[in-house]
Amino acid sequence: MNGSLLYLSRGDSSEVPHGEICLPALAKAGWEIEVVAPGATNSLLDSVRPYPHRARELPRGGFKGELAMLRELLSARFGSYDLIYIHSQSLSARAYLALLGPLFGKKLVYHNPDYYDPFNHPFYFWLERRFCRKLDLYLNNEFHRAYLTRAAYGVKCPIVTVPIMLPACWPFPKPDAELRREMAGGHDDAFVLILHGGYGEIRMTPELFEAMRLLPENFRLVMFDRDHRKAEVDRKLDELGIANRVVRYPRMNVRQLARYTMNADAGVLLYQNNDLGNFFTAPGRLTEYVGAGLPVIATNHTALENLVWRYNLGMTTDSTKPAELAEGIRKLAEMRKKNQFPAEVLRQTFLDKLAFDHWEPGIVQQFDDLISGKPSAGGPPPFPWLAKP
Repeated sequence: MNGSLLYLSRGDSSEVPHGEICLPALAKAGWEIEVVAPGATNSLLDSVRPYPHRARELPRGGFKGELAMLRELLSARFGSYDLIYIHSQSLSARAYLALLGPLFGKKLVYHNPDYYDPFNHPFYFWLERRFCRKLDLYLNNEFHRAYLTRAAYGVKCPIVTVPIMLPACWPFPKPDAELRREMAGGHDDAFVLILHGGYGEIRMTPELFEAMRLLPENFRLVMFDRDHRKAEVDRKLDELGIANRVVRYPRMNVRQLARYTMNADAGVLLYQNNDLGNFFTAPGRLTEYVGAGLPVIATNHTALENLVWRYNLGMTTDSTKPAELAEGIRKLAEMRKKNQFPAEVLRQTFLDKLAFDHWEPGIVQQFDDLISGKPSAGGPPPFPWLAKP
């Protein structure tokens, strides 16, 4: 079944691949695709896994960006598409208001990798719930979260699990001895942690800094900061006495990050338990680390811990307690030295179990069924990693 779709997103296609992740498989199946988003003509996913599509740029944020997106949303119902594909949570409220009324036969798909907690964001929760009740297909990135959303929003349409995982073809460069020395601060016995991101309470960086203070000097942290909290982070690092053990690089896209990841020893996946979105999480950064052959130190939340334990991807810990976090990192370093997490095994696990390619046939079938008028009803299917071994 060949269809056509308009993909709209406020996410920057030149920085992360996850928004467009379904599109190459749909294009291969014969779908005609138009991508409208910031960075659309310089798509990171398309540079790694080229797929036929038309691309139009949107301005990045600001008044011009809002006006351009509103124009696209208002005109979408009149375009020659079978399906309107809305990506990114921040677009849901805008799409709900702009797409009120008839869609003239077009199907509406919403791909949401995030979660609006009703206590912290009651107004946006209400708008998103209203929007979700208009949908013909709902794409959510995590199994538990999908069921939660179905119950809280009263979603009637089919729900498909679309995990934020890299495709198997994602390029990981060879290790670079010079970059490794730079990250390790010249220490031959350094254990280098890498955090794909910068300072933030939700990612539990304050607790990570406290844990670093409790670890020996050879433990180092590499992170990628924005500039807006630089002075605050400088002060915290100086107060803790670990400024010389934390290497901070500017923010970069996922493909550029891989060069640094290949020269680290373990990845950091910490999440604050501030809402059910973080408690039930299956982050894309997991495959950014494991695909490079790194084990992870992760928060012991249900979905993430299930992934880490099931596939032997590293250690989980109570990251609210810096002492326990430090102990978890220390144990991970000891196990890594004993070759208990060999890079080639982790890499193969990524290819065999976690790469996005494993979900593509089911996703294409759901899209084809949608425009043929026979979508399956019911809740989201289980992730393969929740099935019995």
